[in-house]
Amino acid sequence: MVSTSGELGAQGLDRATLGRRARLGVLILGGRTALQQLTVLAGTVYLARVLGPGEFGLFWIVQFALSFFTLFGDAGFGAALIQKREAATQRELSSVFWSQLLLVLLVTTAVFTSAPWVVRFWPDMPANAAWMLRALSLSLLLTSLRTIPAILMERELLFGRLSVIDLMLSLSFYGTAVVLAHRGYGTSALVGGVLVQGIVGLITAFALRPWLPGLHFDRQALRPILKFGVVLQAKHIIGFANAAIMPLYAGRALGSYPLGLVTWSRNTSLFPVSIVEILSRVNFPLLSRLQHDPVAFARTLERTIQISATVTFLFVALLAGLAPSIVAVIYGPKWLPALPTLYVFTGAISFSYLVPIINGALDAIGKPRVMMVLGLVWTVLNWGAVTTAMQIRSSAFSFAIGYCIHVLVGNVAILWVVKQVIPEAKLWPKIRGGFASALVTAVAARVLFLPWANGVFSLTAAALLAIVVFVGSTAVFDRSALREAMLMLRSRKKSATSSP
Repeated sequence: MVSTSGELGAQGLDRATLGRRARLGVLILGGRTALQQLTVLAGTVYLARVLGPGEFGLFWIVQFALSFFTLFGDAGFGAALIQKREAATQRELSSVFWSQLLLVLLVTTAVFTSAPWVVRFWPDMPANAAWMLRALSLSLLLTSLRTIPAILMERELLFGRLSVIDLMLSLSFYGTAVVLAHRGYGTSALVGGVLVQGIVGLITAFALRPWLPGLHFDRQALRPILKFGVVLQAKHIIGFANAAIMPLYAGRALGSYPLGLVTWSRNTSLFPVSIVEILSRVNFPLLSRLQHDPVAFARTLERTIQISATVTFLFVALLAGLAPSIVAVIYGPKWLPALPTLYVFTGAISFSYLVPIINGALDAIGKPRVMMVLGLVWTVLNWGAVTTAMQIRSSAFSFAIGYCIHVLVGNVAILWVVKQVIPEAKLWPKIRGGFASALVTAVAARVLFLPWANGVFSLTAAALLAIVVFVGSTAVFDRSALREAMLMLRSRKKSATSSP
């Protein structure tokens, strides 16, 4: 039945139900991520073999150009509704729906008009690049139409349904792109995959969480939502400016081969971020419900940081100890020149899980301006550090060093911010055990396991032994991290029967 009351169900959930759904949400999203990564891996390998780097490069350039317009197609309405302490009314939801739709229509019109001039920024773009950009802009419209059902599911912590949507998005994109690429459509296969993905996502979202907009457009109701959302969107724009340094500056200053090394190194080092994003996604609506209880808020934040730290430090230890074998055996010897930049990025991400988690926590208590200001400072620092490093020596390694300066400074700053804004949360005791375990594991893997990890089976054995060392070290340095993991696993059985 379609809901017309507009009441968000999570508002009436007790704390035990919220906690149970949150823990189950982590497990569900973790399972979804595993299936999704397998789909992405298989689809990417096939598409890379059929299309080649030139066609992929064209697609990513067009996607990057579209991402600039995407920034102006969302005023942060979704996060603002999720963060609201009280339930959203049908009038508020409908007003957001129509506002979002109007905004996206304006952005799509701007893309259609300016596409020929936008693609000229890259001199080697083909004649049909403008029409590819225009076609991709239609995905913005499809995505905006499913905004409200997605908001309702996320606020109600219905992560099982959200996982179905996420998985359907991956399957529809790669399924369509693989078929079209096999039939010789080239880069257009990727564009077709994006459009089919948008259609499937729209249908699935309304099927899993039915909702119909009313004929309401209340500017008074939108005002507090827009006030929060605009600040949140400003953070996204700053984040875009920060990330743009790689495709814009590095692409021109270094060339394609060094840029490939830098991009691959950064993306590889960020692998554990997918787990952190799951925890952050679950945490935001949960912490929003707990914003009135500082003690419960702080304890929930501490647990999330502890789990994120444990997962990240394990990955860092494996890369620090076994990277030469991992790169040679899995990716091939041609990627071995990326090892220096890989080590730089791996070291930088040791504490990078703090930013997305704390960002969500600050949003949950209605303080998005804090991260907006910090993000602006980090962006200026990033561009300054990178350009300075590249003036000293123009190389992939110099770029990586310059890029990671703002990452390290930013995470030190975020610890200070938490101490000031959320004094009840004590984060360092939740981090230091994982850090010590990572050091022990990295040294053991480098000295004892790396010399004989020369093939698929020996590398697998070395990785498993390193994991055993990490678990054992964690039991010594921070046993509570293992207890939290066991508690989460046990909660799945108890939650499964009551999950929606």
